[in-house]
Formats: sequence, C-alpha cells, structure tokens
Amino acid sequence: MRTLPARYVPSGPTARGGMGSIVFCQDSILERRVAVKFLQDATHGRRMDDELAALLKMRSKHVVQIYDICRFPDDCIGIIQEFVDGPDLFESFALPANTNAYYKQLWQVAAGISDIHAVDVIHRDIKPNNMKIDPEGVIKIFDFGLARDAGPTAATVGFVGTPGFAAPELYATAATFTSAVDVYAFGVTALFLATGALPSELTAFPPHPAPAGYFGAIGLGLGAEVIQLLDACLALAPAARPPMSAVRDALARHLLFDKHQALVVFKGRPSYLNSANRNIALDLPTVGRVEISYDGLMFRVTAATGEVFINNGTVSAGQSLPGCCVVALGSQARRNNERAFITFDLSHPEIVL
Repeated sequence: MRTLPARYVPSGPTARGGMGSIVFCQDSILERRVAVKFLQDATHGRRMDDELAALLKMRSKHVVQIYDICRFPDDCIGIIQEFVDGPDLFESFALPANTNAYYKQLWQVAAGISDIHAVDVIHRDIKPNNMKIDPEGVIKIFDFGLARDAGPTAATVGFVGTPGFAAPELYATAATFTSAVDVYAFGVTALFLATGALPSELTAFPPHPAPAGYFGAIGLGLGAEVIQLLDACLALAPAARPPMSAVRDALARHLLFDKHQALVVFKGRPSYLNSANRNIALDLPTVGRVEISYDGLMFRVTAATGEVFINNGTVSAGQSLPGCCVVALGSQARRNNERAFITFDLSHPEIVL
C-alpha cells in the first residue's frame, strides 16, 4: 500500500475516476478536505502527466484546482486536488425550472471549458458526470484523465472517450483532434441538461447528425442567438463548431438581459444607455451623425450617415459596439477642430449564481 505524506489523513471511502482510484483525505495543515487521485495503471503515466499539466495551468472558478503532487517508487503518481462536496450533474439532474436557470448551468460549464481552452488544453471527456456542484451552487469541471495539450501532436490511436458525448472525429482509427471535441461534448451535455436524455442519433457508434433545430424544439424559450450556437456545437465538421468563448459570451448576454449599461461622453457631456434610456443620437452638423440603441443584449449602431468611424474603422447599420471604443465623427483627413469624438464605455455587471 502506498503511503501519503502524513499531512493527508484518509477520511472516507475510496472511489474510482476515469483513469484511477481516488482517496478522500483531510489536509491536517491547511484544515481542508482534498481528493487524492492515483494513477490506476502505470502504463497510463503519460495520461496522468497530461492531467497534471492541465490542472497546474488552471486558475478557474469552474475547474477543480490542484494543490500538491506525490510520486511513488513504482512510478505511480498521486495528485492532491480540490475536494468538491456535492453531486455531479448526472446525479443531480432535474429539468430546468426556467430558461434563466438553464442559462446559468450552461454559462458555468461554458466558462470552465473556455478557461481550459485559453491555456491550450483539451479536456476531451466533457460530460455531466465530470462536473460537480459545490455547496454554493458553483459548477466545477474535473477528471482530466483524457486531457491533451492542444496542437499538432493532439492525436490518439483507437477510440478513447465516452460514447454519446465523444465527437465524431474521435471514432477514427488514428484520430487527430482539436478543442472542437470539447465544443461537441458541451452541445451534447446541453441537450442532456435540458431533457435528461439524448436522441438516438447521438448515441450511435459513431454518432449521426443531430436532428435539425433540436434546441429550438425543447420548449425552454431560448433566444435565437443561443439556439443557433448550441445547434452549431453539434456540427459534424469540427470547423463549423463555434469557439467556447463565443458560446460563453452569448449565454452571459442573455443572463444579463436588460442589465447592461454604457457611459457615452460627447462634447464633455456624459449620458447613459440602459434599459431606461435605450437610444441616443450624436450629431456633428455637415460631418456625420450616428444613432446607437440598446436591445437588452447588445449595443448597436442603428443608423450612421456621413463620416462615422469606430476605433478608426468604418461603420455600418446593425454593427455591435465593442465594450470600450471611440466613435469619431469626421475622417482623419480633417483637422482636429473639424472632428468630434465620442467615448463609449460598457460596464460589465456580475452574473450572480
């Protein structure tokens, strides 16, 4: 039997994870519970090293944190990681109470996967069983047993994954994959969290195309933008799937519907665009005029005539404004006293879980 450092005192029964066994302990020095995951088979050492490297990079509210590493003479590796006292999303499944509750679940998962991808890591086993809910209602992604760094060496021989959640490209004999495999698995997870089941097309081996318009038909009243993105997550072609950051940001906009606010300063006078004041028109006679509106989700240019530029780029009606920008009335060919500048600063309200 392998002996952990004395500070880690076993405090409960063992469990099994995707690639090894898990022992729950009390850290007697920092006085907190931890989960110690051991490599199940020494032949999987590289996989455990991948998991370790992935977790060491993580600093995310929605991904479990690693605290310590133990290496044993028989080449076994144990990692001491954050203990999440709560059920996984499969165990705790219940139909969403409303659209907003569903958005909150999906946003947390999308935020965690986005953080993973931001450090060029692919989880590759995204599914409800690998996500836990802590006592504060925060969803955390764990079990990086199949993780690989993203890049040209991200490949495997033979199928390794969870049928139903694994992307079609992972079924190839010699599979080369990208972070799009996690996007596909997120789309499948989103279906499960909405209905508690998966369509037969996705559980086939390999999966078939998902039914067209599936997310629009689940009866949750999702926004058109969200439906389009979630359907795209299940595209058979990896390149057709959206980046997780785009899905995360769209879900955030819908969670914060009508809560955004922008500060607009023109000729030294401040004004606000928000749910109480949705439209503003700014004009420099004979030079240019721009109208900006807030639709509860985004701030958009609804009309622009004459010489109007955003961050020195040309403007078109329907264009969304970035979080912070400068709107110029008058081209750079004009003298400064013939131009006017509008500063636009978007606040970022917090998503309350």
